[in-house]
Amino acid sequence: MINKILEKLGLGDGSLYQSIDTRRKHMRHEGVQGEVLVQDRTYGLKDWSMGGICFESQLGPGVSVGDKVHFTLRFRLPHETVLIGQTGRVVRAAKRAVAAEFLPLSPEARRKFARVIDSLHANNFLESQVA
Repeated sequence: MINKILEKLGLGDGSLYQSIDTRRKHMRHEGVQGEVLVQDRTYGLKDWSMGGICFESQLGPGVSVGDKVHFTLRFRLPHETVLIGQTGRVVRAAKRAVAAEFLPLSPEARRKFARVIDSLHANNFLESQVA
Protein backbone atom coordinates (compact mmCIF):
# COMPACT_ATOMS: atom_id res chain seq x y z
CA MET A 1 0.00 0.00 0.00
CA ILE A 2 2.81 2.40 0.87
CA ASN A 3 4.51 1.59 -2.44
CA LYS A 4 1.30 2.45 -4.30
CA ILE A 5 1.03 5.79 -2.51
CA LEU A 6 4.67 6.58 -3.26
CA GLU A 7 4.14 5.59 -6.87
CA LYS A 8 1.15 7.97 -7.14
CA LEU A 9 3.31 10.76 -5.72
CA GLY A 10 6.09 9.96 -8.19
CA LEU A 11 8.45 8.69 -5.50
CA GLY A 12 8.06 4.96 -6.02
CA ASP A 13 10.88 4.58 -8.53
CA GLY A 14 13.65 5.27 -6.01
CA SER A 15 14.59 8.62 -7.59
CA LEU A 16 14.42 10.23 -4.16
CA TYR A 17 17.36 8.14 -2.98
CA GLN A 18 19.67 8.26 -6.00
CA SER A 19 22.33 10.49 -4.41
CA ILE A 20 22.82 8.24 -1.36
CA ASP A 21 25.93 6.06 -1.44
CA THR A 22 24.64 2.70 -0.24
CA ARG A 23 28.07 1.02 -0.37
CA ARG A 24 29.17 2.78 2.80
CA LYS A 25 28.27 1.68 6.30
CA HIS A 26 29.14 5.04 7.86
CA MET A 27 28.79 8.63 6.71
CA ARG A 28 32.05 10.19 5.52
CA HIS A 29 33.24 13.51 6.85
CA GLU A 30 35.37 15.60 4.51
CA GLY A 31 37.07 18.94 4.92
CA VAL A 32 37.55 18.47 8.64
CA GLN A 33 40.61 20.05 10.19
CA GLY A 34 42.44 16.86 11.09
CA GLU A 35 45.77 15.09 10.90
CA VAL A 36 46.97 11.51 11.09
CA LEU A 37 50.17 10.57 12.86
CA VAL A 38 51.64 7.30 11.50
CA GLN A 39 55.13 6.02 12.26
CA ASP A 40 56.22 9.43 13.65
CA ARG A 41 55.08 11.29 10.51
CA THR A 42 52.08 13.58 10.17
CA TYR A 43 49.76 13.42 7.15
CA GLY A 44 46.72 15.44 6.12
CA LEU A 45 43.34 13.80 6.59
CA LYS A 46 41.27 13.60 3.38
CA ASP A 47 38.13 12.10 4.90
CA TRP A 48 37.04 9.85 7.73
CA SER A 49 34.07 7.98 9.09
CA MET A 50 33.34 5.81 12.10
CA GLY A 51 34.59 2.92 9.96
CA GLY A 52 37.94 4.21 8.70
CA ILE A 53 40.12 6.99 7.30
CA CYS A 54 41.74 8.15 4.10
CA PHE A 55 44.83 10.33 4.33
CA GLU A 56 47.14 12.10 1.90
CA SER A 57 50.33 10.10 1.60
CA GLN A 58 51.79 6.74 0.94
CA LEU A 59 53.16 5.00 4.02
CA GLY A 60 56.18 3.68 2.17
CA PRO A 61 57.31 0.58 0.33
CA GLY A 62 57.09 -1.63 3.46
CA VAL A 63 53.32 -1.16 3.89
CA SER A 64 50.78 -2.85 1.66
CA VAL A 65 47.09 -3.70 1.54
CA GLY A 66 46.11 -5.91 4.47
CA ASP A 67 48.79 -4.64 6.87
CA LYS A 68 47.78 -3.50 10.35
CA VAL A 69 48.83 0.07 11.15
CA HIS A 70 48.58 2.00 14.41
CA PHE A 71 47.88 5.72 14.04
CA THR A 72 46.75 8.71 16.04
CA LEU A 73 44.06 11.03 14.71
CA ARG A 74 44.25 14.68 15.79
CA PHE A 75 41.16 16.86 15.38
CA ARG A 76 41.52 20.58 16.07
CA LEU A 77 38.10 21.68 17.28
CA PRO A 78 37.22 25.28 18.18
CA HIS A 79 37.69 24.77 21.94
CA GLU A 80 39.92 21.71 22.17
CA THR A 81 42.14 19.24 20.36
CA VAL A 82 40.94 15.63 20.37
CA LEU A 83 43.50 12.83 20.01
CA ILE A 84 42.27 9.34 19.11
CA GLY A 85 44.67 6.41 19.02
CA GLN A 86 43.44 3.61 16.78
CA THR A 87 44.60 0.57 14.86
CA GLY A 88 43.43 -0.12 11.33
CA ARG A 89 43.94 -2.39 8.38
CA VAL A 90 45.15 -0.86 5.10
CA VAL A 91 42.51 -1.41 2.40
CA ARG A 92 43.95 0.85 -0.31
CA ALA A 93 47.44 2.19 -0.86
CA ALA A 94 47.55 4.44 -3.91
CA LYS A 95 50.19 6.90 -5.09
CA ARG A 96 48.87 9.86 -3.11
CA ALA A 97 46.50 8.40 -0.55
CA VAL A 98 46.12 5.53 1.88
CA ALA A 99 42.81 4.22 3.18
CA ALA A 100 42.45 2.09 6.28
CA GLU A 101 39.46 0.53 7.96
CA PHE A 102 39.36 0.66 11.74
CA LEU A 103 39.69 -2.46 13.78
CA PRO A 104 36.97 -2.55 16.50
CA LEU A 105 36.75 0.80 18.30
CA SER A 106 37.18 0.99 22.05
CA PRO A 107 34.43 2.71 24.07
CA GLU A 108 36.81 5.64 24.68
CA ALA A 109 37.49 6.02 20.93
CA ARG A 110 33.73 5.96 20.25
CA ARG A 111 33.19 8.73 22.82
CA LYS A 112 35.94 10.85 21.28
CA PHE A 113 34.57 10.37 17.75
CA ALA A 114 31.11 11.32 19.06
CA ARG A 115 32.60 14.51 20.52
CA VAL A 116 34.15 15.37 17.13
CA ILE A 117 30.88 14.68 15.31
CA ASP A 118 28.91 16.77 17.82
CA SER A 119 31.34 19.64 17.28
CA LEU A 120 30.96 19.33 13.49
CA HIS A 121 27.17 19.43 13.75
CA ALA A 122 27.26 22.41 16.12
CA ASN A 123 29.64 24.27 13.81
CA ASN A 124 27.50 23.51 10.74
CA PHE A 125 24.41 24.74 12.58
CA LEU A 126 26.12 27.99 13.58
CA GLU A 127 27.29 28.57 10.03
CA SER A 128 23.77 27.99 8.71
CA GLN A 129 22.40 30.67 11.06
CA VAL A 130 24.81 33.35 9.86
CA ALA A 131 23.21 33.56 6.42
